[in-house]
Amino acid sequence: MKNDYKYSLEDDFPYERAVELVKKYMELDFSTDYSDFDNVDCNVYNESTADGYDVYVVTNDTRSVSICEDVYYYDHDIQTAVKEQIRYGDKTFFIDEDLYEDAYIDDMLCELFAENVEEIVKDAELGLTDIDITEKEIEHLKVFYDLNEEEVV
Repeated sequence: MKNDYKYSLEDDFPYERAVELVKKYMELDFSTDYSDFDNVDCNVYNESTADGYDVYVVTNDTRSVSICEDVYYYDHDIQTAVKEQIRYGDKTFFIDEDLYEDAYIDDMLCELFAENVEEIVKDAELGLTDIDITEKEIEHLKVFYDLNEEEVV
């Protein structure tokens, strides 16, 4: 743990910092670089139907996309699908840059942070993780998420 305090934690824990911490803690990597398309666990992209509608694909195998399981009509379903892929163990993702923003992937990562904050704090305090989190951030998270000492240790 570093002691240099980089963030103003006046009220809420910074959104960008929560995203950064959960990505490091869960070892997640999201790439918008098309050269990574074939080198990831999961691909998230959009396609057009023959009659001009956009559909969204979340798949582990771009060569064998299952229409029933991998294709979504609404972009708001992408968050749930990506979160499910993370729970299945996927760590690396390709996602089109515009789609990353449109599907609010960072919002989903913030939700993951909130779901895992207790473990993140516990592991950081015990030195079980190498994420770059300050002691002041840990204290702020304990207060913000109402983590009692007996719950964390």
